[in-house]
Amino acid sequence: MMKAAAIERFGRLDELKILELPRPKPGAGEVLIRVRAAGVGNWDILQRTGEFSSGHDEFPLILGAECAGDVERLGANVTSLGEGDAVYSYFHAKQGAYAQYVAVKAEMVARKPASLDYIEAGGVPVDAITAHQAIVDELKVQSDEWCFVAGGAGGVGSMAVQVAIALGARVIASAKAADFDILESFGVERANLIDYTQSDVAAAVRAITGGAGTDAALDAAGGESAKQTFKTVRDGGRVAELTGQELPQERGVKVIHIQSRPSAKRLTTLAGMFDAGELKVRVGRVFPLVEAREALAAVEQHLVAGKVVLRVD
Repeated sequence: MMKAAAIERFGRLDELKILELPRPKPGAGEVLIRVRAAGVGNWDILQRTGEFSSGHDEFPLILGAECAGDVERLGANVTSLGEGDAVYSYFHAKQGAYAQYVAVKAEMVARKPASLDYIEAGGVPVDAITAHQAIVDELKVQSDEWCFVAGGAGGVGSMAVQVAIALGARVIASAKAADFDILESFGVERANLIDYTQSDVAAAVRAITGGAGTDAALDAAGGESAKQTFKTVRDGGRVAELTGQELPQERGVKVIHIQSRPSAKRLTTLAGMFDAGELKVRVGRVFPLVEAREALAAVEQHLVAGKVVLRVD
């Protein structure tokens, strides 16, 4: 048996409970991970409420889509990893990472960055994969291009600005003024930071780029912000968003709706970037597994600046 934070039906926060559940067994092509840390994100809220339901959910349903830990056992036909390997993962599975053990397809598991501890590594897979996919694969940001990131201090946004800077792009980001220092530490020039609570973001971006607008933009803030982000892009540019927001089809701007795809290959690439110092992690607060409800509340109510992570003992 193992401890896990799970729901027995979709609903409000009080549906999340600490339960004793059977330890999973790895099937063919899977690895059993002894979880040391699990990231907490908005996607967990959507899973709890049923908005992310596959229609085939099995209750009790353990939440969590990312973790770091150690490979406990290998399923049949797994050759990419070994027992005892320190790993991290962003995955789709029947059961999640808010638990002492989770069984995950090996194709979604990679060796964790050596430069990160388990807490740090457990909190980065979803955000880092989403940001890297958006900036590199979807927007195809190039060196010396102007790239704007709305919501630059958030989970995906903070990773996106760092990925774009690593590519040699000229990065502009919007955030609250209180987050300017952390974004500057990630490599964004102070003159290219916009306080979205005080400024017309589109006008500010146009001013920074000499009236031209950016070549590419990523809206990592969500909702109505995407419409403002669209206005920052030059004619014929590219804009990507994460929440399915409908955007205009005009000015020759390419609109991209991002659906992140977990993979060991991208996690391995990201591990190299972390270890090279190109990416940094911002952990805001760590909760023990038994306080999973409080951790999810902190995310839902925006109580913490930085990533919320569960420590799994």
